[in-house]
Amino acid sequence: MTPGTSLLFDPASVEPLSRDRPLFMGFVRDAETAHILRAALAPAFPAGLILHTVPFAGSLERLGQIETPRTILIDVSGEDQPLSAILQLEAVVDPGTRVLVIGDNRSVSFYRSLTRNLGVKEYLPKPLDIAMVTRNLLPWAIGAEPVAEPTRGGAMVALCGAGGGVGVTTIATNLAWLIGGETRRHTILLDTDLYRGSAALAANVPPSTGLRSALEAPDRIDPLLIERAAHPATERLHVLAAEEALNEVWSLRPGGGRALSNALRQRYNFVIADIPARPLGFAAEILALAQQRILILEASSQSLRHAKRWIDLPAGAMQTRRPIVILNRYHRKQPLSPKLIAAELGSEIAVIVPDLGAKAVRASDLGETLVSQKGSFRDAIVKLARLIGAAPGPPPAKAAEAVASISIGAP
Repeated sequence: MTPGTSLLFDPASVEPLSRDRPLFMGFVRDAETAHILRAALAPAFPAGLILHTVPFAGSLERLGQIETPRTILIDVSGEDQPLSAILQLEAVVDPGTRVLVIGDNRSVSFYRSLTRNLGVKEYLPKPLDIAMVTRNLLPWAIGAEPVAEPTRGGAMVALCGAGGGVGVTTIATNLAWLIGGETRRHTILLDTDLYRGSAALAANVPPSTGLRSALEAPDRIDPLLIERAAHPATERLHVLAAEEALNEVWSLRPGGGRALSNALRQRYNFVIADIPARPLGFAAEILALAQQRILILEASSQSLRHAKRWIDLPAGAMQTRRPIVILNRYHRKQPLSPKLIAAELGSEIAVIVPDLGAKAVRASDLGETLVSQKGSFRDAIVKLARLIGAAPGPPPAKAAEAVASISIGAP
């Protein structure tokens, strides 16, 4: 086909046949590619990613028997005439479907023929990698569109825990309080667990009723809406946390996390995101969009095992560094030393946070900040803030030097 010819796949030309048809379905011809696609796409589909490993002919046969999903991914690698193969899709693809293609042709002319002349939304040549799929295919797969990341905007930092109960919310809350309250940078603490509202409790503010509404209608998200939905903890620290009913099922629109992220970064210098131990849906979107991950673990075998799995997770498209590793609630009587943990993870421990015992629990229950009090806990949070560029001061000391200054037990 030549430029100016009508597109084969033009979802803007007609309304979709059914609102109930699947959001996405993929067809690939080899297990290695399927593994990469699952690693990149599956977190955005908590109900299950539909991905078939079949040759191209099998894709045609399957699509001819069903109502086409809203977005399909087709593998044309190994086809002698890949353009002719794409033309065969016209007979089995319903109007209103967005088509993604992968293959083994690396020429620019082939890419242009697909995307400009045939209406294919994106083409990627093999071999694929997780970052490439996350950046170029994931937005289409979830019903959104890739957008250029703003050249200016605040930094989003995701704090993750190697298992539940390792102190992520405590560290996230105190880090956000330090940045917003003391360094006077506009900061928002975002709790991505939509059912617990733990960050709101820790910051002593009510949970938001606007976060759910925003995620249900991401096209309406803008900085003004977010500012109205968030609750102020201090003059320059806001908190955005929901506490939805545990037994209520509601629809989270795909792409809501990206829309929210863009709006938050336009309004705030720092977005501190509290990520649950099992990130799915909205939390998975925010985790993939963060510029930096902070991984928090304790000096236990179970926590170390979970931390290894977090370290192995693929980095998001905006993440250029490995996760910053934080060893929390540490005291010298624990069996696993920082040196041993670092060796097992293959990653340096950047900050060691002392064990505060019941003091930390009491502060969390009462919505009090620990970082406002002088001591080793504050020193650790200040060091973390400097690592992410959120606090002035000299470069942080090495982790090994920090261990020597930490007191044992609650100060």
